[in-house]
Amino acid sequence: MRRHRFEPAALVMGLVLIGLTVAFLLDAGRVWDLSRPQVSIPLAGGGLLLVAATAIVTQAVRLVRARRARRLRAAEGSGPARYGAS
Repeated sequence: MRRHRFEPAALVMGLVLIGLTVAFLLDAGRVWDLSRPQVSIPLAGGGLLLVAATAIVTQAVRLVRARRARRLRAAEGSGPARYGAS
């Protein structure tokens, strides 16, 4: 199997969907009442906002790390030329 990048937003989305599934199963078993939209819509919307925030933070961290790595590579590449090494 090929390696791939870790996607925290996908993990959070899976957990949110599992949570929604459990909530609807509890509703079907008459343990919990989700008949009112004031309960179910904020539950789903809050989960989606959590996923979006996770994706934004992940992208920001990757961007900062990429800039830092580029800056370090540029500093290492120009180091010997600066001192006259051939």
